[in-house]
Amino acid sequence: MSITTEFFKRSRISQNQTTIAIMDFLSSAESVNKMIIASEMGLPVITPIVKELENRFGNSTDFPLNHDGKNHNATNRQNIGRMIKFVMKQFGYIPVDGGLNERARVPQFAGSEYFSTSGIYSKLQSERYRIEVKII
Repeated sequence: MSITTEFFKRSRISQNQTTIAIMDFLSSAESVNKMIIASEMGLPVITPIVKELENRFGNSTDFPLNHDGKNHNATNRQNIGRMIKFVMKQFGYIPVDGGLNERARVPQFAGSEYFSTSGIYSKLQSERYRIEVKII
């Protein structure tokens, strides 16, 4: 069973074409590897993937991340955080306490338009999945 399928079996987040695509993006090996590296560096977990996330899904019609909607679509961005939390847990990473303080501000170099903060993660438990990087 894929991480995406498992997530939507447990989640209250509306399952539609966009949320499935977002979850597939977040749980891809490339995205997870980037989020793990950010976590190991003490950066907000979304830092290395935020620009691509916003470019691909920011203005979607059924799950927009932009600031144009009612309540500025804040709930959708919070749900991205919930999705990331689920993905990172599969790899043994959990948010650190106090992770939403000044350190959690998404760095300006990330180029984010819609996200200002993100959780900071640390490997604190055993993983269900592992990423293996090979140079061939």
